[in-house]
Amino acid sequence: MGLASAPRPRRCLQWAGVLMLTAAGCAEPPSTGQVASIAPPVPAGQAAPPVAAGQARIWFYRTWLPSESLNLANIDVNGSYYGSVANGSAFYRDVPPGHYHIAPVSYNRDFDQDKDVNLVPGQQLYVKILSSQSWDGACRNCVRDTFYAWLIPQEVAQAEIARGHSGI
Repeated sequence: MGLASAPRPRRCLQWAGVLMLTAAGCAEPPSTGQVASIAPPVPAGQAAPPVAAGQARIWFYRTWLPSESLNLANIDVNGSYYGSVANGSAFYRDVPPGHYHIAPVSYNRDFDQDKDVNLVPGQQLYVKILSSQSWDGACRNCVRDTFYAWLIPQEVAQAEIARGHSGI
């Protein structure tokens, strides 16, 4: 009798897996306000797509620096995960106007890593994420990422984003 009952837990796990997959398939995808709009490559001399009416746009980017961290820089905005930006890449999000606290996630905290901004409709804000592997207040011989958010003027940021991975 012990042998006949052995497959039952496995069968229950299989049914539970099927049920979970079915439930996940029925779930609604996140609304467009929650999904990052990936910045398409913008040819030189052309502008980025227009900001949606009544919205503002926040760009996050990192210039290509092969000597700096190749880890993703995770970014929190208003206390929630917002997206990740790789070395030499960029992304943007269209957001409602308002106050935003931008905080790159870092192993240790340093001063002036975060930024507080107020956005108005139609505004585009460019946030350059910089990394420093050499700063770690708790570890003398360790290499840990410390990321910083800098606000960059639009003309400078657009030129840096256009360079992408080439760095030139």
